[in-house]
Amino acid sequence: MKKLLIKIGTTILKLAGIALAVFVLYKVCLFAYDYGYRIFAETPVDREPGIDVNVAIVEGKSVKEIGQLLEEKGLIRDGKLFILQEKLSEYAGDLRPGQYTLNTSQTPYEMMAIMAATDEERAEMEALREAEEESASEEEEESSSELPEGVAAPETPETTLDGPDTLQTDEGITLIENGGN
Repeated sequence: MKKLLIKIGTTILKLAGIALAVFVLYKVCLFAYDYGYRIFAETPVDREPGIDVNVAIVEGKSVKEIGQLLEEKGLIRDGKLFILQEKLSEYAGDLRPGQYTLNTSQTPYEMMAIMAATDEERAEMEALREAEEESASEEEEESSSELPEGVAAPETPETTLDGPDTLQTDEGITLIENGGN
């Protein structure tokens, strides 16, 4: 009887150990997948319009230091992840020193594009961004105005009730509710 209890106890411990190992492996896999996914698909910290933040990158700063700076300024969520993103991006080794205005609604890749761009490319990006903002504000302005000037709103026809189940409009249209019952 003693041997049977010992065998049952060791079997239970083995099963508990296997269950714990599977659980830990599951959690590690979830973390690894999430981290790997974020390398290539990191979302911005904020929605548009976000907040503009001025950042100065001095000569000789490492990608690790740049990532820490961006994280401290609230532009990215994880400075260590930024290192991997930079290494695996088309901007690897191309980040330039300078003064930058970055926004919390930009992805890390958009920020890298700005920090890796030449002065000419940066000017083109700024002009394109301004043009997009201008067209967006024009679209917003157009959509906010109900009707263009000089255009009258269509008249709503007069309606009268012709009984419990019908509605008569001044255009001669009769609407029957409840199937006319």
